[in-house]
Amino acid sequence: MHKILILIGCLWFCTGHAQEVMDSSVNKIQDKDAYANLKHPGVVHAAMFSAYAASTYVCYRFLDSRIQHTSQKAKDGFLTFISGSVSDLGLGRSQAILLVTTSAAAFISKNKKLEQVVLTWAGALLINSVVTDEIKKTFQRHRPNTGDAYNVFDWRGGSGINRSFASAHTSNAFTTATIFATLYKNHHWVPVVAYSVAALVGASRIYDNEHWASDVMAGAAFGYLSAKAMNEIYKKAAKKISLLPVVGRKGGSIHAVYHF
Repeated sequence: MHKILILIGCLWFCTGHAQEVMDSSVNKIQDKDAYANLKHPGVVHAAMFSAYAASTYVCYRFLDSRIQHTSQKAKDGFLTFISGSVSDLGLGRSQAILLVTTSAAAFISKNKKLEQVVLTWAGALLINSVVTDEIKKTFQRHRPNTGDAYNVFDWRGGSGINRSFASAHTSNAFTTATIFATLYKNHHWVPVVAYSVAALVGASRIYDNEHWASDVMAGAAFGYLSAKAMNEIYKKAAKKISLLPVVGRKGGSIHAVYHF
């Protein structure tokens, strides 16, 4: 059980700390050398991503089987209840319901910040869905519940049934968490709550024996990067994009219009 708790803490710390580094203001840095280094944040980001990728590989190579074994031995009623309560938050349909609900709230309240959340969230989920799906098709890793070893892959030539790497539930959860943590970073409790829930979703996939720990770590990274990428796209195009709600007798939709 302690290995699962360490993994949750690792996911929360890595994504949360990356959030702080990327969003920190260089204006608060007094040391000239530190300021000069931050003029090239790409170096810092590359180092962080390399370290995270290395940690994911180490987890795959040395810890996946141990964590899977420990998680299955630790099953009890309370943990099963917690897992069942949070796991579905990573489903695509759950994310869609939350997005539609938030969209309605944004346009009813005419809250500009919430409108930005809706647009970046939808785009980030789309990016994440495409990336995660292609990764799954490429690796076609066998899930732990098949009874196969951690290092069994079918690759592109497989049947498409085995899609363990990476965890889509986790990537969806971290996409959503990163969008809210980024856009509401001034509310210090938002990143804490967002990443904590996302980490629990990832842990639930290990507990349910649906994914290896490295699947979850990779999913967290893909979700985080998808949200960050969409947020940068929004920043560059914000002045040329407007949202238009369209309501008809049989339903409604939201159109994003780009002004050339």
